[in-house]
Amino acid sequence: MANKKSSRNSKSYAAQTPTDAGSIWLAGVGAVSLARKQGGVLLGELAKEGRRLHGEATRFVRETRADAQVQVEGVLTPVKARLESGAKRAAATVQTGVAGVLARLGIPSKANIEELSQRVGTLSRQLKASPRR
Repeated sequence: MANKKSSRNSKSYAAQTPTDAGSIWLAGVGAVSLARKQGGVLLGELAKEGRRLHGEATRFVRETRADAQVQVEGVLTPVKARLESGAKRAAATVQTGVAGVLARLGIPSKANIEELSQRVGTLSRQLKASPRR
């Protein structure tokens, strides 16, 4: 039982398996031939799949961008309104405070100056219209 021979012929088994250099060479040449024959078809299919995937990705990006823009606008609209309201209140508060300080210092406001300008204009017209003595 130490040296049991297989029932196969060792030469026929060696011819079936590509272990010699000639068989490996022929397998390589066959692979190159198949690659050349099917390479163009495969390249066309890959390009077609690439175009399809590019279209899907572009559509996905557009839809995602539009959704994100709507969500951002939905969040920012009330915030923007609150900021504008707060800015108006702050401006009114500052204006009132500045007007009070100017009044205490005896500096006339823009409204006071405009009122005085109108009164001076009215008086000037009255003087021009009245007969001289």
